[in-house]
Amino acid sequence: MIVCRAPGKLFIAGEYAVLEPGHCAVLVAVDRFVTVSLSEHGEFDTVLLESDLDGGVELACRRSGQSLIPIGARAPIAAFAFVLAAIDAIEELLGERELSPRSFRLVVHSELAEPDGRKYGLGSSAAVTVATVAALDRFYRLNLTREDRYRVALLATLAVHPEASGADVAAATWTGWLAYSSPDRWLINSQRAAYGMLSALHAPWPGLAIRHLPEPVSVRLLVGWTGRPAVTHRLAGRLDPESGGEPYERFLASTATTVRLLIEDLIADNPFLIKRDIRWARTGLITFDDAMGIGIMTPRLHALCWAAEAARAAGKPSGAGGGDCGIAIADALDQDQIEEVEKRWDVARIQPLRLSVYSEGRVWQ
Repeated sequence: MIVCRAPGKLFIAGEYAVLEPGHCAVLVAVDRFVTVSLSEHGEFDTVLLESDLDGGVELACRRSGQSLIPIGARAPIAAFAFVLAAIDAIEELLGERELSPRSFRLVVHSELAEPDGRKYGLGSSAAVTVATVAALDRFYRLNLTREDRYRVALLATLAVHPEASGADVAAATWTGWLAYSSPDRWLINSQRAAYGMLSALHAPWPGLAIRHLPEPVSVRLLVGWTGRPAVTHRLAGRLDPESGGEPYERFLASTATTVRLLIEDLIADNPFLIKRDIRWARTGLITFDDAMGIGIMTPRLHALCWAAEAARAAGKPSGAGGGDCGIAIADALDQDQIEEVEKRWDVARIQPLRLSVYSEGRVWQ
């Protein structure tokens, strides 16, 4: 049996701006995972999928030509959208290499949701896509590089949600603290459609940049969950750059400055400036949200941020907003401050999540 896992992620700064090719965000991988187990299945041209996401679902498929056809009129296809997209991408690659697909059983286990299925907003779709690509790479002995796996996983993700930046895919692939700029997704999708998967993998990806950042030791990353899941692609879908006008351009410019300074201050490991940058990032998101009406900030996210600020930490939403998670940056050596943030979150009905940054097999405390 092949077992592969991929971590969840959290945005530190740069969300929404990273949707524009070449615009940078800072994010981290966290030590909760989606695990994919894959084994050979004896029945010819059959793929069996199982998942504990959404309360536990199963799906059986048979191959018909180049496609997988679900068996059963009420098959839960949506629950496996990203798994099926990853399988499709890998099998397209197999065809171009003149290799034949095989039958298998694939089981998904997630730590990125509550037992009742409510997701934390830690990038479970990206994690399951990355883990599935890694498992299929080993299953078929394709010997893909790390960047190849990222590219296959992003192309699979774009087949489901074309607006995705791929930042969560990068975090699940490279782990640790990352500075990430998204590629031109329209261009790479067009490359795949016109010339195939191999061509898309080896073509230039304008805008793409991925850089590991050092782990700051002077600050502690705290994570709070609002208890209310958000649907990232729906929120991102409300952003229309064409009609955004001056507010959108101002947001992109201010976010670029904030993220650049944050990267410099993370490298310098300056806690005062890191917290300043997080506050600037929050202010930029709130101003942007007010101008564009996306729905990033919710009453609980406001409460999460103000509770952190009352404890002298820096708070902001993480990711698309509309629910899900927020973060606080506290002084690493100030245990009283850390405990005060969590106490204030408890009063505000924000659930602290016991998460650490995960990097290359090491958990950074």
